[in-house]
Parts: sequence; structure tokens; C-alpha cells
Amino acid sequence: MVRQRIVEVLIHKQQEALDCGNPPFAAVIECDGEILASAANDSRTTGNPLRHAEMLAIESVIKKNSPAFLLKSHLYASNEPCPMCIGACIWSGVHNVTYFLSQEHVAEIRGWGRFISAKVIASADDSGICVNGPIMNEEMLRMHKRFWSTDGNSKQKHSIHLSH
Repeated sequence: MVRQRIVEVLIHKQQEALDCGNPPFAAVIECDGEILASAANDSRTTGNPLRHAEMLAIESVIKKNSPAFLLKSHLYASNEPCPMCIGACIWSGVHNVTYFLSQEHVAEIRGWGRFISAKVIASADDSGICVNGPIMNEEMLRMHKRFWSTDGNSKQKHSIHLSH
């Protein structure tokens, strides 16, 4: 069971992303019951397609603590990690990932976005990473409905192509 505090931080970070014009993707990294990092996607406002929440949270732990902390950490994501982000979890040594909304949930709302599932990628790797989810959360889903149905957001597949 996911602690309520993790859910609250994820929702707060999703709102932070929305407030800045970014898709509502968020991540939290916890180690020994302590939140080490939380991040919101900022790929649209930065124009950098690599700035997914999971990537930013991993980078934050490395900068503020040590890469060694990732070996005993749990990453929580508002959404199923994309192939790039689950790959970052594998390569950084994160052994546990839990996500809330599946890629199918979001793809249904925005009309695009299916990719190789995080569980399939994890099962093909010998790292021993454990991927849990989806865990439905109506508030997280509502944020996606709001974002992808406004300002033509569902037509903008890649943040790098947006004018800034």
C-alpha cells in the first residue's frame, strides 16, 4: 500500500506541472521512509524532451545525496514510466517502481501515446527491478483530462517542437 503522503506529493507535483503548462507527470523517490526527491515534468516549458519527472527525480537524488541511495530507493510515478524513464530506473539501480495511471489511461484521453510497457521492459532486463501498477487514482486522471483537452495539448506530441 502506498502511503498517503506519497500520493499527496505526486498530486502536488502534477499540479505544479499543470500550472507551468507542462503535462501532469510527477515522480517521488523514497528511501527508508523518507522522501529524497520529488519532481514534475517540465519538458514543454524547457523545450527539453528528456526532462521527464522520473529523470529529474533520479538526477536530484544523485546530486543531493549519492547514487548509492538509489540502490535502496523506491520510485513512485503518477504515470507508467515511458521506456526512457524505466530504462533510467534500471541503469541507476532503482529496484522498485510503483505507478498509478497506465499508459493506456492517458493514451485514451489524449488519443496517442502507446509504447512498450514498463513491465515488459523490466521483464527483459536482468536487474531484478520490480514494477507495480497501475493503481487507479481519480484525481490524477482528472488532471490529465483537464490538460489534454485544453489548448490543443493533445496535438503536441513532442515538447521540443513547441515554440517558446
